[in-house]
Amino acid sequence: LSEAEKLRQINEAEGKAREIEMIATATAEGIRRVAEAINLEGGKDAVNLRVAEQYVREFGKLAKENNTMILPAEFADIGGAVAAITRTLESAKK
Repeated sequence: LSEAEKLRQINEAEGKAREIEMIATATAEGIRRVAEAINLEGGKDAVNLRVAEQYVREFGKLAKENNTMILPAEFADIGGAVAAITRTLESAKK
């Protein structure tokens, strides 16, 4: 490879490494902010609502993509499913 080609490859690699570092830093900051928000008043309720919304949305996607669907018995009790997920998250936190 020519010297110019080597320099171009080095610059590309350094650029990609910097991009990965910036994304990781932004992701870590976002996670930190979410963790702080969860600990504010009403934060856990907001998490429960978000989990329930995603739960329903994902099952809605499955229903659109498939002619036949087998649903878990707990689906009728979304609140129970959210509570189970919340308990799992709290256990993982400990």
